[in-house]
Amino acid sequence: MALAGKLALVTGASSGIGQAIARRFAKEGASVLATGRNAVALKELAAEIGCSYEAADLTEPGACAHVVAAAEKELGGITTLVNSAGVLHAGAFAAPDGAPAASLENFDVNFAANARAPYEMLVEATPHLVAAGVGAAVVNISSVNGKQSFATLGAYCGSKAAIDHIARCAAVDLAPHGVRVNNINPGVTVTPLQQRGGMSDEAYAAFLERSANVTHPLGAATGDLSTPGDIADLALFLASNQSRFITGEVICVDGGRQCLGAR
Repeated sequence: MALAGKLALVTGASSGIGQAIARRFAKEGASVLATGRNAVALKELAAEIGCSYEAADLTEPGACAHVVAAAEKELGGITTLVNSAGVLHAGAFAAPDGAPAASLENFDVNFAANARAPYEMLVEATPHLVAAGVGAAVVNISSVNGKQSFATLGAYCGSKAAIDHIARCAAVDLAPHGVRVNNINPGVTVTPLQQRGGMSDEAYAAFLERSANVTHPLGAATGDLSTPGDIADLALFLASNQSRFITGEVICVDGGRQCLGAR
């Protein structure tokens, strides 16, 4: 029960990594408020793990403040914030005909979900985290793309680089209050992210196979990729008192992907 007594607000919890983190935190003793856009999935999760939930699209005006207020009401405070909600929408400069093109709309979609929303969540949650004091923690789910450039993903990579640096700055600001801020940067992880961004099932299957066998070095030994559970394991550590002197870190869980150039 590594998180006994913790009051955790987890975004993006209706699927993928966020949902795995909500499950793991509840299992480890935290009181959890799960939020995401899919109310049906959140209701099923709440019935499964006994958490509270609040459906919301965090890119909508006022949604972040609403969710933080709901967590304060349901949990009685916030000691732990996990920003896991995010999107991936490709857009290439000089894109070939028919391919998604770089545009201000593409920039806004990626930055709204991946940088602005977690920034706003942190702004809204800061008074509660400061009130909790030593032991309070923020974990942002970023991406290896924040540390490495990839074709067709300028806006997505930029949004992840932004939240990485925001986290470092927040870690410095909040350290005097005992609040820690760290990022997890997954490589390719089997979630609905790419398909929701427009990738076909056939293209996604080929993408996973190449990722496991070519672009993620550990995949050659294990034959697979990271799972949401792998990310939840690290989130648990970073939210617990076991990592009490770690802050401002950006940690990849990518099977060595960041060690390779473009392939």
